[in-house]
Amino acid sequence: MKTPGNSKLLKALVTIVVLNPVEVIVAIAYFLLSVLTYHKVLLPELLGENFLSAPVLFAIPYILNRLFPGNNIKRAIYYLSALTLIPIFLIDLSEWLYSPAYAATIVITLLVIASFRRERDNRTITETFINFASRVAASFAITLPTFLIAMAILFSTSELFEFPDKLINDSAFWVMNIILILSTPLLFLYASDETEESALSTQITKIRNIICTPAVNYILTPALVIFAAIIYLYIAKIVVTFTLPNGKLAIIVNAFVISGILVKALTGITEKQIFVKFYKYLYPLFIIPLILFWLGAIQRVYEYGFTEARVYLFVSGAILTVATLMQMFKKSSLYLYLCYIAIISLSIFTFIPGISAKTIGEKSQRQELQMLEQKLNISPDTILPKEGDPNFDAALKADYNRIHNVRKYLKLKDTLTQPADSLIQPSDSLIQPSDSLTQPADSLNQPAN
Repeated sequence: MKTPGNSKLLKALVTIVVLNPVEVIVAIAYFLLSVLTYHKVLLPELLGENFLSAPVLFAIPYILNRLFPGNNIKRAIYYLSALTLIPIFLIDLSEWLYSPAYAATIVITLLVIASFRRERDNRTITETFINFASRVAASFAITLPTFLIAMAILFSTSELFEFPDKLINDSAFWVMNIILILSTPLLFLYASDETEESALSTQITKIRNIICTPAVNYILTPALVIFAAIIYLYIAKIVVTFTLPNGKLAIIVNAFVISGILVKALTGITEKQIFVKFYKYLYPLFIIPLILFWLGAIQRVYEYGFTEARVYLFVSGAILTVATLMQMFKKSSLYLYLCYIAIISLSIFTFIPGISAKTIGEKSQRQELQMLEQKLNISPDTILPKEGDPNFDAALKADYNRIHNVRKYLKLKDTLTQPADSLIQPSDSLIQPSDSLTQPADSLNQPAN
């Protein structure tokens, strides 16, 4: 007998499939990927690696579906986006997934989601992205507790009735796949239905409005004020002691400016602001930290060369500097233009091979290695001496450590072809991070990022 509840559920599922066919195909594809790897039809490691590509490959049809609605010729681009699924079944994507390029791709994807409607109003762009994030969070807020309860029931039953371990493990696998991998994207698509305001979407908007104002006024903004105070206290220390800024400051300044821009964006959709004057002078507060960022970043690159992560740090610093200047001289359409600038900049240094961050980092570190080898008059296959060896020169300890780090970086990038024993000396005391001559382990001054 068909109940009203079943009828509504079936109608919702049909609506999701009709409005989002390619997104549903993507969800099913990752469900199949999980099944095939679990049963070892594909290499088992693909589940733990290629599965990480899901956010990007799901976002592609999601964006195209909203860019090209209807049944015109452009709609074909949306349907063709299903072809992006082919690599997850055929190619090992681990090199990309565990590199800074993957993080950059995620950022590009989020920026495209925020700006693809080309809204010029800052508030509208903020609301678009917050709605997207809220729907993602709501989907997991429903499926994750459901999954945990289902697992608790499953293992409790196992303990009581002593079912075979294989049966329980197989059942747990199917519970995880059906609830987390398949249901979560379907719930997100249901919450994203824009043709008819669904009950779930309405509740998400209400919850967002209830949470946003107190979160901005009593949590995020006070934290940002403390963050700014800490950075300016450190700046005062630099002035008093007349020292160069710590290499880690570049990362901290990036985090501060990004946090400031994001929280400032949220103030546009809060009902009542408390720290109005603070946000009025927020962007001028960025100027001195950004100056120190460039001084420290340029100094570290001059000393140690570029790595892939340092290239992205430079690009992010440039984007944030442009954002600060734009806010001070032009306030209209700031977020839209900032998204465009960030998308173009990150895409150039991520997807164009000749000038990608990976290529620049490898070339720079190769030059650093050649320079150090010439300085020490050694060949690429020379095994570094250990501390205590007769030919160990304590005066060259920092150079030995530097060579080891550069070789390790290049080996991880699969560009160094020397024998493995010449690249890694695990027992070598030179590679210990406690060495007083070793530089701070941040992305500006350690090549092995």
